[in-house]
Amino acid sequence: HKNFHSHCNMKFSKLSLTGAVAAAFSLAPTAYAQNMGFAGSIMNQGEFEKFEGMNAVDRIMEVTKLMWDECLKGQYKDANACEDLIDQELAAMNLSFPVETVIVYTRTAESPTSHAWVIPMDENSMCVGKYGDGRLFYEFDWCVEEEKSMSSEDSIEKSRELIKPSKWTKMIAANKNVECIDVDGDGDLDAWHNKAMKVMGGDFEIACSEIDAYEQKVKKAKEEGSIVHKGCQKLPEINCLGLSGVDACRMIKEMVPYPNKNGKNMECFLQYLPESPKKKEIERDLVSIKQPPKTKVVIYAKKETNKVISVPRMTGPNAKIGAK
Repeated sequence: HKNFHSHCNMKFSKLSLTGAVAAAFSLAPTAYAQNMGFAGSIMNQGEFEKFEGMNAVDRIMEVTKLMWDECLKGQYKDANACEDLIDQELAAMNLSFPVETVIVYTRTAESPTSHAWVIPMDENSMCVGKYGDGRLFYEFDWCVEEEKSMSSEDSIEKSRELIKPSKWTKMIAANKNVECIDVDGDGDLDAWHNKAMKVMGGDFEIACSEIDAYEQKVKKAKEEGSIVHKGCQKLPEINCLGLSGVDACRMIKEMVPYPNKNGKNMECFLQYLPESPKKKEIERDLVSIKQPPKTKVVIYAKKETNKVISVPRMTGPNAKIGAK
């Protein structure tokens, strides 16, 4: 899965005038701008002429590059080469705020978070799946040694230790009061929603599922029970359309109630789609409570090949053109 990963390399970029700057400015101004990826991409002609007219110090403090398309081709497709390129260009910008470069690798079956099913959501916290059509996939085999649910509280907590709710989930979303119609009328839904903040990972908030979808999917999963048995099996894709992300997790846990051979329960990691406006809302919320997220450039790469798989982008409160 490309969105939730467990292995990452992080390097703090030293944002000061270094040899990288001197090397960059050995080029003519136009060549420098083209080399840094600015010319013709994020600047219009007026902005570019302004860029050309600046002195060296003003220029490098004025421009912020947000994307590195170069990392999808040639030598920079290697994640480490891409990281070196980005670090060099960030240093040349001489920004006043820190930026981290992070390589985040795709999961493998051996990853410590491979027992989490990723649940992508829209900005309303409704489950939409990776492709927006409601389909959810779990990419690894689920191997069961005994058809028995985990009962030890210590083991249950151990299973969740790397799958935690985010700072925003705990400090902002958990304080919102959302009341949903309890289809069963037995208080079970409220109990699940109250518990949700402790048993899932990622960015998420409580949202109400469509009643018909809840009855057809969650109630059905509860009635039919486990889809896993002793031995190893591929898990089928499931459709979550109409369910909130939190309720989609409940459906999954009803379907996969037995731990795997490593003693881990099926956990849920919830996240908003990469381009969701919810990302900016979360950022603003964290800034408002003086817990701003870090500004960083994330490089997503395939673990087996070390190759970059999507365009690295700068994210965070200072990720905007002209930031100093």
